[in-house]
Amino acid sequence: MTECMAEIAIVGAGPAGAHLASRLADAGREVVLFDGKGAWEKPCGGGVPTRAIREFAFLLENTNYPRKLVSRITMISPVGRRVSLTVDDPFAIYSRRVLNGLVLDRAIEAGALFVRAAVSDFSYDGSGWDITTGDGRRWRAKFLVGADGAASFARRRLVGIFPRQDLALAFGYNVAVENGAPTEPALKDKRAESKPSMDEVTVQFPKNFTGYLWAFPRPGAMNFGVASKLGEKTSDQLRALLSGFVSDYFGGRMPDSSRASFFGAKIPTLDLKSWKGLRTSGEGWALIGDAAGFADPITGEGIYYAFKSADLLAEALIATLGDKPHAPADDESFGGGASTIGSPALYSRAAKRYDALWRDAFGKELEHASYRLPQFYHGRFIGHIFTDAMIMLARHHRGVRTILGRALTGEQSYVTLKRDLMRRAFQVI
Repeated sequence: MTECMAEIAIVGAGPAGAHLASRLADAGREVVLFDGKGAWEKPCGGGVPTRAIREFAFLLENTNYPRKLVSRITMISPVGRRVSLTVDDPFAIYSRRVLNGLVLDRAIEAGALFVRAAVSDFSYDGSGWDITTGDGRRWRAKFLVGADGAASFARRRLVGIFPRQDLALAFGYNVAVENGAPTEPALKDKRAESKPSMDEVTVQFPKNFTGYLWAFPRPGAMNFGVASKLGEKTSDQLRALLSGFVSDYFGGRMPDSSRASFFGAKIPTLDLKSWKGLRTSGEGWALIGDAAGFADPITGEGIYYAFKSADLLAEALIATLGDKPHAPADDESFGGGASTIGSPALYSRAAKRYDALWRDAFGKELEHASYRLPQFYHGRFIGHIFTDAMIMLARHHRGVRTILGRALTGEQSYVTLKRDLMRRAFQVI
């Protein structure tokens, strides 16, 4: 059987894997990207937070990939209070098929090789990786990257699956619009101005619940979902909660089943104690995005961290290996001369550099979010449930609305969230 060659093999062609492939291919590295699905409709809301748009400008540069830019968010508290916020800088909402296609197309254009096949096996012999795909082909690579999501095959083989306490369970519906035009929702509220529209996001915090419900407008569809820590509620309870939310949104009735497609997925939401010993790299390998566990433990948002971790691994590899493949020594030839690769020690050095980079860039932030998670969903603030207090104060103070808007778009630190809200609260009181 013929063995194909590449320098860097990436398992998973979602935003993390495909963005990494783009960066590395642009720098002259030889990259192969494996994914049996290609661009597919991953179970996810598809919200791209404001800071991701700012850091990764290419997301909005090509108008051939439809998205919605949303500036208005309606939040509903556990006791039914609601407030609508308008953020200064909009965030984007994509179909995940479209978003994945955008990033994968960029990787291919940059020169990465895309193989539409799943990786079924791999092993390391000290100098490189032997990789087998589901279609029976064999590959050889020097560095292996797992970017294949929370249920990552690569992660399972390298460090083991996520334990139960490090996961959340999400269910959702994508509801197609009728006749190519949006159907206005009919959520009832005494205040007419708080009635949501198809051009805004709705987020609801149920009582006694570590998570939330959402409604995200996409081009051609509404995306509804519910997410909660794994094991806190049964699947049937989550489905019932979600169905009630969707039914209320459309005035007391579920949309026709022909317009709705159901999805379910697990999301990494790491427990506080898991961050200290989290392994995301080793000898000749690294994990990025959901496969590494990089998602906000409070909101479950992972798209920003997918792009950011890919960027940091690219930075570590390029800085260690150099921008362009170097001239070969006789014992370093690899890939039949298509590119020339450094020693295994260089890749291990790059992996260690990556580990330090992500911990410095966002590791402390995500660890602190894990610490704050119980307070956020179950704590008390000025005599109220924390989420209810935030919304109550936001109804009366523009400054609090600004803080909440920044939190929802990924720009407000959890480290200072309570302090900032308290300052505004005292101003109100």
